[in-house]
Amino acid sequence: MTGRIIPARVCRQAASATVLAVSLLTASLLSVLSPAPAATAAAALAPGVAGAPVAALKPPLTVSLTAVTPTISVPKAPITITGSVRNAGRVSITSPVASALIGQSSLTSRQAVSDWATAASDLPLVEVATTAVGKSLAPGAVARFTLTIPANAISRAESFAVLPVRIEVAGATASATQEYGEVHTFLPTLAAIKRFVPLSIAWLVPLTLDPDPALLGNASPARTAAWARAVGPGSRLDRLIQGTADAEVTWAIDPAILGPGQAAPAVASSATPSPTSSPSQSPAQGSTATADPVRAVTSALAARLRAAAPWHILWSLPYADPDLAALLPVTSGNRALTALVSHPSSLDVAIGPARADIAWPVAATLTPLTQARLGSAFAAPGLTASVTSASTLSSPSGPTPNASSKSTSGLPLLAYDESLSRTVAQTSSKATGAITIQRFLADSMALLGERPGTPNRSVLVAEPRTFAGDPTVLRSLFAAVAKAPWLIPTTTEQLLAASEVAPEVPSQGATGTSGITTSSPTSTAATPTAADLLSPGISPLTSDQLATIPDTLSTISGIDSILGDGHLFASTWTDAQTQELSVRWRNHPGGLTAIDAATRSAINTVSSSVRVSPSGSVNFFADRGVMQVTVVNDLAVPIHDVRLTMTPAQPRLRVEPQPGPLRIGAKARANVPLQVTAIAAGLVDVKAALTTPNGTPLGQNASVTVRVQPPATWIYWVLGALAGVVLVLGTLRSLRRGSTRASRPDAQEPAVND
Repeated sequence: MTGRIIPARVCRQAASATVLAVSLLTASLLSVLSPAPAATAAAALAPGVAGAPVAALKPPLTVSLTAVTPTISVPKAPITITGSVRNAGRVSITSPVASALIGQSSLTSRQAVSDWATAASDLPLVEVATTAVGKSLAPGAVARFTLTIPANAISRAESFAVLPVRIEVAGATASATQEYGEVHTFLPTLAAIKRFVPLSIAWLVPLTLDPDPALLGNASPARTAAWARAVGPGSRLDRLIQGTADAEVTWAIDPAILGPGQAAPAVASSATPSPTSSPSQSPAQGSTATADPVRAVTSALAARLRAAAPWHILWSLPYADPDLAALLPVTSGNRALTALVSHPSSLDVAIGPARADIAWPVAATLTPLTQARLGSAFAAPGLTASVTSASTLSSPSGPTPNASSKSTSGLPLLAYDESLSRTVAQTSSKATGAITIQRFLADSMALLGERPGTPNRSVLVAEPRTFAGDPTVLRSLFAAVAKAPWLIPTTTEQLLAASEVAPEVPSQGATGTSGITTSSPTSTAATPTAADLLSPGISPLTSDQLATIPDTLSTISGIDSILGDGHLFASTWTDAQTQELSVRWRNHPGGLTAIDAATRSAINTVSSSVRVSPSGSVNFFADRGVMQVTVVNDLAVPIHDVRLTMTPAQPRLRVEPQPGPLRIGAKARANVPLQVTAIAAGLVDVKAALTTPNGTPLGQNASVTVRVQPPATWIYWVLGALAGVVLVLGTLRSLRRGSTRASRPDAQEPAVND
């Protein structure tokens, strides 16, 4: 083997020393020429000397890899590494040279792989390939390079090994300062003779919605645009389906991705809500029936999934993918979860047969209490198994457990490997795709090295709900894994079958009394190179938040019960409240605030549009009679079953009986007759209240002032006396007139006949 042994970071330290020398020389000259501002000038020209170490400065050369071909080193095959370098500095770099350096000893543990990936360790390396990267590299310019590592430069001392590799680019500036950039990667190697038993590997990918509150609420162009962003072409889900469509991957699907037309179950309501139906199937009365434009986007997604379903195992998550870890410890959360799990999944009809009997909490240690609550919530489909982290089933110093396991109470478990899952979660960028693939292969080989001769070992890779893998990188990853002889494909169904006969493994940290315990990675898991994408964050579903949902659902039900819009209101806003239980709001608590605000606005809009028209004061001069009150409906849909209650503030006036349920047309008003009885004279304020059948108030309470003046008892005596006087006077007049001549018999002359 040829090549020179170079300790790690030699070039970088040389460059740093050069920068330091130049900085100190400059500071010395300035101190001679201008003693007073010397320190300030030195700090400006050499910030490393003024405060932070020079080694902490960001290198001006940024190195990235495009591909490592082949991804696995086998005997007699050279390795070709392609990459690029970008000059992120402010001056040109002359004569840049790219070099490949490789270690001769294997990284013997998963922690060693993690340390090398994060540049947390220094290892002796041998330079095995160099190439010039052009004559000059201007500021901001990018140059590509290709390095070929000869087959005989790669150590084959072991049957399989993970060798550390460093790709570095160095060049000089016009002032002879050396600039430097590097990137760490891995080269899994195999000898001619295989001395290991392969691992079985399965994949689990969730297909869920993004944490966007704009997906919910009334139909609008903004909502349509939000759904296009969430499930349409170019969306995260679209790219995820592209990248996994040809792989043997289990899809865990939230039925909510099929769109707002899917009827949502009512959860934790103190009142029985109105039945819900699809908005497009029940248009508002008096309006033109139009299809929801969101349906076009979600129907296309359903068609894609339906076409790919025969090549995938499908899981149906409970509707809206509820946050199991947050809901289980709370009594009201348990009731809500039970309603969601028992709601029939729409995937069977829309996409294909999907099993709904496997729980997948985002972060939890399964204690006996947790398992009991899960079993109760999943009583309808039956709890067959649960997904958990392998780190919760192993001790910090022990080997990584198998994917197929079983809890102490006998529940089959599918334990995913955090380190491998975290690496795959970083496939969202093409720029780091080659490095991510090499790290995955290296980490899986290090996992193999924990127990290389043990049969029936398995590993599950499960991605976070926010998984956003790039399709090209994912396809390259699956192709590389298919060529790795130490990894043989399996399915979640096969893992589940193995779990049923696996020995029971106690969960680390399980006390048997606590509910949910957040898991933490073991020391064998690789430390993430970026933000931990598997960390679910803190759930905003507190007890106080959950306590508001039943009252809100009751109000929604009451409002819906008076609207003649085919239950569109309940379908829309019950679904919004249901979506608040989703796990997607972890790290996005503002989404719940936005949903609550939109729901209150919708309720207030309907409530304030049904009101009692103010009528000022009313004069009532009778013992009993009819008084009219006008109720106005400003909504574009008719209303029905509205209750009007008139309550006098004083007992001077009594309304009996109260009016019956009101029906008012769209944009119309109704005059409501009220039977009232006057008890005593005076001014009486009568409060008019409008409510729904379940008592939900409508509008604002109105008040009518009634001037009550019932006739007193003496008026009847006076009227009777007057009537008697009139009768007497009439009789006397008749008697005093006497008889007229014409009326006497003797005044009649006989007729004379000629």
